[in-house]
Amino acid sequence: MRKLYFLLLLVWCTTITVTSADAPPLSYTVQLEDTLPRLADKYYRDPADWPAIWRATNKGATTDSRFTVIDSPSVLLPGQMLAIPTPAEARRLLVGIGAVEPSLVAPPEVQPLTPEWLANFSAAVEETRQHFGIPGVAVAIVRDNQIVLAEGFGVRELGRDEPVTPQTIFAVGSTTKAMNAAMIASLVDDGVLAWDQPVRDIWPDFALADPTLSAEIRLRDLLNMSSGVMRADLEWSGVGLTPEEIMASLAELPLDEEPGRHFHYNNQIVATAGYIAALAAGGTTGNLDAAYADLLRTRLFDPAGMATASLFVEAAQANPNHATPHDFTLFGEVVPTYYHADTGITPAGAVNASAIDLARFLLMQLNRGVIQAGTRVVSAENLTEAWQPQVEISPDFSYGMGWFIEEYQGVEMLWHDGDVLGFKSLLVMVPEANVGMVLLTNRTISFGFANSLRYRLIELLYDLDVEAAEYYKTQWDDFIEALPGIREPLAETVSEAEVADYIGRYETGWQVERREDGTFWTERGPYQWRLLAAGEGKFVINNGFGITSEIVFEPDETDQMQMSVLLSNGETGTYLRLEP
Repeated sequence: MRKLYFLLLLVWCTTITVTSADAPPLSYTVQLEDTLPRLADKYYRDPADWPAIWRATNKGATTDSRFTVIDSPSVLLPGQMLAIPTPAEARRLLVGIGAVEPSLVAPPEVQPLTPEWLANFSAAVEETRQHFGIPGVAVAIVRDNQIVLAEGFGVRELGRDEPVTPQTIFAVGSTTKAMNAAMIASLVDDGVLAWDQPVRDIWPDFALADPTLSAEIRLRDLLNMSSGVMRADLEWSGVGLTPEEIMASLAELPLDEEPGRHFHYNNQIVATAGYIAALAAGGTTGNLDAAYADLLRTRLFDPAGMATASLFVEAAQANPNHATPHDFTLFGEVVPTYYHADTGITPAGAVNASAIDLARFLLMQLNRGVIQAGTRVVSAENLTEAWQPQVEISPDFSYGMGWFIEEYQGVEMLWHDGDVLGFKSLLVMVPEANVGMVLLTNRTISFGFANSLRYRLIELLYDLDVEAAEYYKTQWDDFIEALPGIREPLAETVSEAEVADYIGRYETGWQVERREDGTFWTERGPYQWRLLAAGEGKFVINNGFGITSEIVFEPDETDQMQMSVLLSNGETGTYLRLEP
């Protein structure tokens, strides 16, 4: 188990605990979603203290080869080593610090999207797909009211010959959030609701864990995820909650700070915004899924020409040109899996669409609300309100409403990615260049692939030599190289006697079972995680979004068995066994 921990730390992060104010700095390896303010929030409970980590790392780089100078606080590279000072040292480093001097360098010049440029980008997509072992990819690029590239790579399902095309349907996950915001912008146009309208004006039963804050929350606070509600995907994923149950559950979720101060990614919060819009437009509780689906279809899909986009798995699978999702395992396997949809969070991640559908959506965005044929769908004012930075995540990196806003090498890009079991999606816009990109894949654990091409787009578009895209390839290579060492101390099968005390039903729909081949699994709804045994009631998740995370079985103080889920992203949940 000790060797497993070491390898996981090498790949993902270092988790040394600081026990003394005078201890040396903590060595921390950057993960994919890390930002300096998030780390400052984690270690000091104040994201504004991020300059302490910046200063400590740059100071450490002068004497310790493990650290490299952070040239731009807005760009942390996965695998980069940071120095996290103790709280006492952080306070000393923050004394007298002023505002960070903004960059005075003008943005580089955008390149023309010539046939040669498009061919080079197409080649980069295919090379990157093969590097990351993605079964199939669809890509589209738009510029100046035209779809200038639409191409498919690879296959819709491993073991079959059907190719991916620009018309292939994929589940697109959280890129739905950008579509949700655009639809709500059209309702703001019509005076059905307002960005700064208190949520209780529309739904009087709205409540958070702190009753005094409930009346203050605006629609904007839900869409920009600054409500203070912490991320809590384990509360809904696979549980099968209704929209009404999702909305009611907000009162039970932990709060961080008062609204507007911190960004906390939260699917229930954004889903609630969509359902609030449905209520404002005349929907009723008990029928919110249907009311929301009708709104998105009539106000966005139909007007924008997104002919095959839908919110229903059945509709996606009925299209003969749909991709099969694929899972990834600690054995390095890419395995076909199945479509699914989590009920209750539809506005946060339920869209199924093709690259062509999403290219038309980006054309409407870049045209400030006007579709390719010239018809206005939404006003420029309210559409682009969603593009404005609403809450800072780190320097030069913010969240709007359904969009991340990032400045990279002097270039502003708006983007959002999405994950559903077996799929990964990415939307990118570069407004100053009037360029947008759609990227769809049919394998989970594809964040490195998507990020590599997101930065590659900017590097090629502006002829930059930064090559940030290569860091994601290197990180992936390191992970693949570490897989045998991660698996080595883990048992692939278990005996009945080893797991007899763990098998059975647990709270919130979890089911734990040993299968006939000796493999051990925990399941909830559509999620099926194979567990590799680490000994003493500890197991490591082999596949899915929980890959490399831990499951621990141990009795509580009353001797009732409980299962603790310890996800790599920091989320945890503990569930009592109900019966063997």
